[in-house]
Amino acid sequence: MTRRPLAAALAATLATVAVTLTAVTAPAASAATGQPAFADRVPATTTQVVRTVRTHRWCDQVYCTKTQAWQKVGDGWALARLEDGRVAVFRSTVGPLGFAAPGAKRQNDDRSPTGVYRIKTTFSTTTTNPGLMPWRRRLPTSSVTNYSGRLYNVWIEEPGRTDGNRPAMRYGFWVNYNNARFRGDPGPYAVQGKGSGIFYHTSRQGQEWAPTEGCTQVGQPAEMRWIVTWLRPEADPRVANNV
Repeated sequence: MTRRPLAAALAATLATVAVTLTAVTAPAASAATGQPAFADRVPATTTQVVRTVRTHRWCDQVYCTKTQAWQKVGDGWALARLEDGRVAVFRSTVGPLGFAAPGAKRQNDDRSPTGVYRIKTTFSTTTTNPGLMPWRRRLPTSSVTNYSGRLYNVWIEEPGRTDGNRPAMRYGFWVNYNNARFRGDPGPYAVQGKGSGIFYHTSRQGQEWAPTEGCTQVGQPAEMRWIVTWLRPEADPRVANNV
């Protein structure tokens, strides 16, 4: 048997390892297209879905998730792509105990709701709407309350409040979970104790990957802003949590 010089043998071995690693870590083409689990749970008119599911990609805690932007393509679904060509998959976190079982979300249970929901409104702390969806500006006084009575899960401007425009709320949207309402909206009213103020929002510096109180946190502000500007009202978008 002819022996190759050590350097040549080592180079060949490293090349083989590199090919193997590439084959293992490269996402399969089918991962970005096809029929995701939410496909039969959204209306036929829906062509955009923001989906958040568990992942072990970045950490093993139950609250570690990925948030994806999906769009309808023909009869199937595909992950949207950013301007630089990357697929729209973002690191995110949910409640410290992960997702609640379907229909089991409760106030202060440290879980995020499971299911498919509408978007009540997008929001930002900017003076104008950064996107095309219905939008509200977050002010220092802005709050979605967990008060008992008819103000439960209602967006209000609360005199004396000063943290409504905190860094975590600079971009995001309000999930229409448990009959989310603005003050003055007609019913139906939220079910007391079922959970209030379920948002997709971003983070404050140094807390990008911390768990939430039941919302979904897309840790990088630029990524949450991208989602807000990507959404289109004519797409009848939905949120799919743990689906």
